[in-house]
Amino acid sequence: MRAAAMVVLVPLLALAGCGGSSGGESLSDKDRYLARAEAICAAANTELAKVKKTQPTSTELLPAFVKAIVDVGRTNVTQLEALTPPAADKADLTAKVITPLKEQVVIGDAYTAKVAKAVKDKDPALLGLISSPPTQTKADLAFMRSYGFTACVEAADTANA
Repeated sequence: MRAAAMVVLVPLLALAGCGGSSGGESLSDKDRYLARAEAICAAANTELAKVKKTQPTSTELLPAFVKAIVDVGRTNVTQLEALTPPAADKADLTAKVITPLKEQVVIGDAYTAKVAKAVKDKDPALLGLISSPPTQTKADLAFMRSYGFTACVEAADTANA
């Protein structure tokens, strides 16, 4: 079973961000934002890797596994959205990163519900759900890379999940 391929998003989970400076230099708003966002996404990537190690050993465990993956993404997006982006970049970050990632969470929730229902109903359509999870990345990965994201690109790129 391709349970790991069921990742709908990964953008998922994390704790606090980074900050500070070295050598007395002051970081720009963009640098501070990126440092915090990257810390959030790095933690999400770590959390997602932990979840993937717990792949379900039975069909009954599948809905909880899918939900755990989506929950990592939800936490990640919530934490990213809570950051204050540089004013000059806010519109692009919202349109190309935050809003698409929130859409991925909605898709993930819908997928989780379908998997749970198929398992509950012992529906043979479950095999199709497992083999064709929604893995289309919504975020603009090219924009994210050009902005300076790395861990967040990894978190947002569901194509290889």
